[in-house]
Amino acid sequence: MKQKQQLSAGDYVIAALFSTMIVVVAAQVLWRYVFDNSLDWTEEFSRHVFVWMTFVGAALAVKEGTHIRVSILVDMLPARLKNYLASVYLVLIVIFLGLIAFFGFQQVNLTAGQRTSGLDLPLNYVLYASLPAASLFGIWFAVRNAVSAMRNDPDEKNNRKPEDG
Repeated sequence: MKQKQQLSAGDYVIAALFSTMIVVVAAQVLWRYVFDNSLDWTEEFSRHVFVWMTFVGAALAVKEGTHIRVSILVDMLPARLKNYLASVYLVLIVIFLGLIAFFGFQQVNLTAGQRTSGLDLPLNYVLYASLPAASLFGIWFAVRNAVSAMRNDPDEKNNRKPEDG
């Protein structure tokens, strides 16, 4: 029998963002087709929420070890070598996410002073801050998973197979 998985704070953030987006889009449809009017801000708001939801979801995928990968050759290796390669894989993820965070912070600084067209909010925080923020969370999760793999923790997430849930 499969054990119930406990939801994390990130799961609740994704659920809240998705629910908010559904309510806003439903309100836009209602206003447009029932009241024969249009809400100007809903498309822009939904787009920004979707961007945040995507990047937070990518960070959670690092935490759970559920990013897509081809592991046919790795699965044939002995457990010790598998753990070593999993650690190398996670170090590469940390380097990649570190570069994304670095350039993301540069983008946040470059877009300072720009405002969104419909909501008149600071564009660098509403949109561009999602990239470095999610990258930093991804780095945190990758480091945790790498430490877990080095300790050969049975609860490690980075060597999970899709059928494990």
